[in-house]
Amino acid sequence: IGQLVAESLVIGVGAGVAGAGMAAIAFRSLTGALPLGAWGESTHLSWGVFWLAMGIALVASLTVAIIPVLAIGKAKLRDALGRGRTGGVGGRGGRLESGLVIAEVALAVLMTSGAALLTRSVMNLYAIDAGIDQRGVAVVDVVLGSTGTTAQRQQVHRELVAAMQGLPGVVAAGATQKLPLRGSGDNWGISVEGRPDLPNTTTAYRIVSPGYFEALGITATSGRTFDGSDRVGGESVVVVNDALAKKYFPGLDPVGRRISTGYDTTWARIVGVVEDVAEGSLTDAASPARYMLAEQLPFVPSGQSLVLSLARDANAATILGPAREAVARAVPSVAVQEATTMARVVDRAVGPVRQVMSLLALLTGLALTLGAIGVYGVISHFASRRQRDWGIRVALGLRPTKVIGHVVGRGVALVGSGVALGIVGALLLARLLGSLLYGVGAADPIAYGAAGLTLIAIGIVAAWLPARRASRVDPAAVLRES
Repeated sequence: IGQLVAESLVIGVGAGVAGAGMAAIAFRSLTGALPLGAWGESTHLSWGVFWLAMGIALVASLTVAIIPVLAIGKAKLRDALGRGRTGGVGGRGGRLESGLVIAEVALAVLMTSGAALLTRSVMNLYAIDAGIDQRGVAVVDVVLGSTGTTAQRQQVHRELVAAMQGLPGVVAAGATQKLPLRGSGDNWGISVEGRPDLPNTTTAYRIVSPGYFEALGITATSGRTFDGSDRVGGESVVVVNDALAKKYFPGLDPVGRRISTGYDTTWARIVGVVEDVAEGSLTDAASPARYMLAEQLPFVPSGQSLVLSLARDANAATILGPAREAVARAVPSVAVQEATTMARVVDRAVGPVRQVMSLLALLTGLALTLGAIGVYGVISHFASRRQRDWGIRVALGLRPTKVIGHVVGRGVALVGSGVALGIVGALLLARLLGSLLYGVGAADPIAYGAAGLTLIAIGIVAAWLPARRASRVDPAAVLRES
């Protein structure tokens, strides 16, 4: 009993220290994988949590020691010695070991299937066509401030866009008061000239500069986008998306028609129609939106997103530093809130699903490792207890491949039972992930099939190692030891 307890404490302390070291090294990676949002920046390692985890590790280690101690106390010496000589497998603890492995595999299936469901959902989300380019596109969010006349603020707006256009490698640059995939909102009322019968309604509006559409790769399906001919004091112009054109001009070409600007009684002529863009979120249906030229409005919103487009194969992150510096040089009074890439904006739009998937993938890796260790340990113990039997049977002509088949078969039986139990549990708990799934059902056969096959493959490999060792047993050496 003393030896078992001492060994368990050594193992528990060693494992706790090793785990703490791994947690300290990978702490930031772990918090980045958690759906913590802004809280992630203020997280830190807690020694209180560490000592709690160390206590749990020691309790688990002592529990592992106590169970064999109880078995020793209840065992009959003669029966134990008899089983030791015959190598039987019916001794105390065999069923418990098998049950623990089955439970371990079932939990691994739960996490693996959950990770598979979320992985498929994330893949489906990234496959959505948001109507914009994200490769080679950088974003700089700035605040213009609330001082100055409208003309002065418009001048600052132009200088910022010109500063971005002047950066090396920039193909196109523009600005908007609201970037796609950053939530819905910013709606104004709309009316169509010659259609007084239309009910009062609102549509999304975006205040942009020339070059905005080119920077994000938003293509025109009819007419044109803004260009140098659209100036202050000229006719008010507007660009609409396909959804607005279909809603207010069904079967008609909206180019050349006029709609209200929304902020006053001025009419604006539609000069082009562009493809629909995911303005609010990736999964939102296309909604009517109109784009107005910043220079033609009597105000400039304080918050602006500067969009810079590089070559499609360029790394947009490389321009973020120079873009910050260019803003500071052009207009020192302007504050830069954030400099990021459009790819990261898309990542944030995918949001909690991707973060939970990352966390589940991490836990799944740990679960698979523990499952493989458990199967290996139980099958190795089983093979060592049957070593004398294998030696006698091999001496009598049993082929080593039969030994491997028998040992691996036992491992597959354990893993198969755990997989079946885990899939049933996963189906019962899958509804908890329902709000995070997109384009995949909670009972998706591909996810569960992949999880089950992965665990079975790991179980076969884990069982094959002790099986291979058992098949190489020397009958003469085993009989001499007996």
